[in-house]
Amino acid sequence: MTKRRLFTRLGIAGTVLAIAGTLLIAPPAQSVETGLSAVNSSTWQTNASVQGLAVAGGKAYAGGRFTSVRPPGAAAGTGEVGQAYLAAFDQTTGELVSTFNPVLNGQVYAVAASPDGSRIFVGGDFTTVDGQTRNRIAAFDTATGDLVANWKPSVSYRVKTIAVSGTTVYFGGSFGLVNGLTRNRLAAVTTDTGTLLPWAPDVNGDVYAVDAADDASKVYAGGQFSTVNGTNQNTVTSLDPVTGAVLPFPGASAVPPPNGSCTTRVKTIDASGDTVYFGNGGDGGGCFDGTWAVDIATNTLKWKNQCLGATEAVKVVNGWLYKGSHAHDCANQGAGGFPQGFGYHFLLTEKLTDGTLGPWFPNTDADPNSVTNVGPLAFATGGSDLWAGGDFLHVNGVAQQGLTHFTNAGPGAAPAKPAKLLPYSVQPGVVQIHFPTVVDNDDSTLTYRLLKGFSNTTIATWTAKSTPWSQPWLSYTDTSSAPGDVTNYRVEVTDGSTTVRGNYSDPVTVASTASTAYDQLVKADGPQAYWRLGEPAGTTTSVDSSGQSNNGTFTGVTLGGAGAIAGDTAMTTSTTTGRMVGEKAYSMPQQFTVEAWVKQSGFGRGGRIIGFGNSKTANSGSGGDRMLYMRTNGSIVFGVDDGAQQTLTSPSGNNDGNWHHVVGTYDSTTGTGAMKLYVDGVLSGSALVGPASVYYGWWRVGYDLGYTWPGAGATQTGMGIDEAAVYPYALSPLQVQSHYAAR
Repeated sequence: MTKRRLFTRLGIAGTVLAIAGTLLIAPPAQSVETGLSAVNSSTWQTNASVQGLAVAGGKAYAGGRFTSVRPPGAAAGTGEVGQAYLAAFDQTTGELVSTFNPVLNGQVYAVAASPDGSRIFVGGDFTTVDGQTRNRIAAFDTATGDLVANWKPSVSYRVKTIAVSGTTVYFGGSFGLVNGLTRNRLAAVTTDTGTLLPWAPDVNGDVYAVDAADDASKVYAGGQFSTVNGTNQNTVTSLDPVTGAVLPFPGASAVPPPNGSCTTRVKTIDASGDTVYFGNGGDGGGCFDGTWAVDIATNTLKWKNQCLGATEAVKVVNGWLYKGSHAHDCANQGAGGFPQGFGYHFLLTEKLTDGTLGPWFPNTDADPNSVTNVGPLAFATGGSDLWAGGDFLHVNGVAQQGLTHFTNAGPGAAPAKPAKLLPYSVQPGVVQIHFPTVVDNDDSTLTYRLLKGFSNTTIATWTAKSTPWSQPWLSYTDTSSAPGDVTNYRVEVTDGSTTVRGNYSDPVTVASTASTAYDQLVKADGPQAYWRLGEPAGTTTSVDSSGQSNNGTFTGVTLGGAGAIAGDTAMTTSTTTGRMVGEKAYSMPQQFTVEAWVKQSGFGRGGRIIGFGNSKTANSGSGGDRMLYMRTNGSIVFGVDDGAQQTLTSPSGNNDGNWHHVVGTYDSTTGTGAMKLYVDGVLSGSALVGPASVYYGWWRVGYDLGYTWPGAGATQTGMGIDEAAVYPYALSPLQVQSHYAAR
C-alpha cells in the first residue's frame, strides 16, 4: 500500500492523491459484501403482481394477482402456463413446480410456512380451493402439494398477512369474524387442525403486517389502525402471544402521529433474533416512509432510517436487512444515502446495527398499469437467499415480471469498466493522472491498480469506496519517466473475484520544460468539468474541455468578447439571467473546487459567477450553494450551505473592470468542511463548517436565484466570465497560485 502523501505540483515519485487529497485505506475488497449477489438468478415470471412469498421444502411459493406464469426471458403472452393466484417454484433452479397446481377463485395476499417447512398457509380473497370451501385462508402440504383437508378456518373478509410461531398461526386483515365469532382484524388458530384460539385483540382498522418474535415472547402487528383493545396504538402494536393484551412499546414512538399533511402506517414486519424490524409507508410529501428497529426484550427503539419512498417489504438475510421500497430520497434527515432526484431504488439493504445503507444496488421498476405501482411487495428467504415479488416488469434493466431471486452463488456483479485515462505532463519528468472510481452493485469497497505502459506494470494501488451516488476520484503523480519519454496508462479494478481493465490512454510525452499554457495546467489538475467559454458568437453549446463530456447550454449571454487568457474569448451575461448550465447532474458533492475568471464594471453591479443548483433549466430553489458570487461593492463571496448559509467574503473593489481569478474550495473528508476562498491567487478567507447540503444538482455558470444569500442580488448584466472549472477535490494553494500566475 502506497503511503499517504500530500499532492504537490512538482510531485514525488509514487505520489498518490486519493479522495480529497488523502489515500483512503479501507478493509480488503471482497466479492459480494452483503452476502447476496446483485445479479438475479434465473426464475420463472408471473403476468401480474406477486403479493406474498414463502420458502419451504425446497420450493418458493408465490401468491398474488397473477393468472399465469411463464419461463425466464419469455415476453408477456409467450410460453404462458395457466396458474392463477398461487404457484410454486424450485428454490434452486427457479423453474415452475408443475405438480403444484391448486385452483383458487380469488387472489392471494399472504403466504407463510410452518417452522418445520411441512406446510404453507395462504390468505387472501378466495373462498374456494380445488372446488372445496376455504374462506380466505388455507393450508397446503409441501411434500404432496395437497390442500390440507382438516384445516379450514372460515374468515369473513380479506386475510392480508400471516405469521407462524410454533404451533400457532397468527393472521390479520380486514375481517370481523372467524368461524362466526368476533375477531376484529387479528386472530390465531392452531397449525395442526386450524382450531380457533381465544387470542382476539380488538383492532379498529385494517392490519397489513404481523410477525412473532423468534422466542415467541411477543407478537407485532401493523396497519391502518389507531386503537387496539381500546388503547391508542398508532398503526403498530406489540401484543402478548397468548392473551392478546397490549404490551408497553416505547419504540413505537418512531412512527409520527398523523396530521393534516402526513399519515404513515406500518406495512411490513420481520422479527429476527433479538430485534424486530419495521417498514413504513406514508401519504403526503416528506411523510415517514422508512425503516426502524426495536429491541424485542425491552421494546425500545434501536434506530430509525428515514429514506423517503414507501417501504413495502423487509427481510433479514445473511446479517443484513433487505428492503423493498420505491426509495427516492435516502439523504432525508441523515438517512445516509442518495438525495432526491437521483432516481428510484426499489431494492436496498441496510446494516442491522444502525440502518445505514449497505453496498447492494440491484434494481427493479414498477408496473405503471398495475393496481399498486410501487415495485417490490413481498420478500422471503430460504436462509441464505432472497426471493422478491411485486408488480415490477424489469430486474436490473432486463425484462422479468413479478418475481425474482437473489443468491450468494457465483462471483456477484462485476465492477464497471474504468474510464479511459487522460494523463497530462506540464512539469519536467512529471505526469499527472486523475480518474473517477466506479460502481460495483454488490461491493462498495474495490481495489484499483494503475498500470503503466504496454507491459502493464503496476505503479500504484488503492482500496477505495464508491456508491452509485458517490464516486470519488483518485489521482497519482508519476515521476518515474525521463523527460521526453512517451508512455501510456490504464486502470484495472477488482472486487476480489472479477477484474476489469480500462482502455489504454492515448500516449503522453513526458514534459522536458514547464508548461505555461493556462488550459494545460488546469487539465493536468483533473477537472470534473472545464468550460473555456470561448465559443464564437451565436453558439448555444459550451464544450467541456475536461474530457468528462459535461457540455453545457448558453442562455442570455453574449459570446466572443475578449477573455481573461490571451488568445481566447469569454462569455458576457447580456441579460440579468444570463448563464450556462452543464448537462450532467451530480449527487451532493462533499469535496470540490469551483474556479473562474470574472470581470464586472461599476458600483452596484456583481452577480453569480459559478455554483451548484437543483435545476437544470429553471432557477434553483433558494439559489443553490457551493457558489462564488460578487456583491454590489465588488467583494467576492464563497457560499456553502451546511444547514445554514456559510460564507467567506473578500475585500471589495473587484468590480473595477479588470479580470480577477476567483476560487472556492471545500473538503469534508474528515467530517468537518474546510472552506477556502482565493482571489487573484491569494487566500482571502477560510472556515470550518459542517457537511454541505445534500441534493442532486447541476454545476451552473452565471445567474441563479440567489436573493436569500447575503448580498447575492447584485445586477448580473454585463458580467464577463471565463475559464470556469469544477474539480472533484480541493485544489491546494500552490495549484491555485500556479493557475493565477499562468494568465
